[in-house]
Amino acid sequence: MKALFDTNVAFDIVGKREPFVKASEEAYFHAIETDDKPFLPAHAYATLFYLLGAAATRKKRQAAMDWVFDSFFVAAIGETEIAAARSYGMPDFEDAMVAAAAVSAGCDVIVTRNAGHFTGSPVPAVSPEDFVAER
Repeated sequence: MKALFDTNVAFDIVGKREPFVKASEEAYFHAIETDDKPFLPAHAYATLFYLLGAAATRKKRQAAMDWVFDSFFVAAIGETEIAAARSYGMPDFEDAMVAAAAVSAGCDVIVTRNAGHFTGSPVPAVSPEDFVAER
């Protein structure tokens, strides 16, 4: 099962955000043990870099981004995905772009802490805890 991780779950891991880090790390390791590296939407890389800027030194931020790049496949977002995201009718456009990236990458599930935000997504969304439990 191919999984795409939402930015919030990836940030839980690299930012060591409590109380979420444990469940997010378990979901990540579960994904790589049962399938392969999960995907991360392309726009999440810039968002993570920005978010880490407030919480880490430049050296630590670069090391975290190196880990992200090595640990996730990139789910591309281009004109086709943006048009698809617009058609989903989801309330949050960034979540719609995550859903479109998941479709483009052929993912079966989106792992997020905000599963309720993905009403209208063609790819089902689950919490990190549910992802581990359902596999």
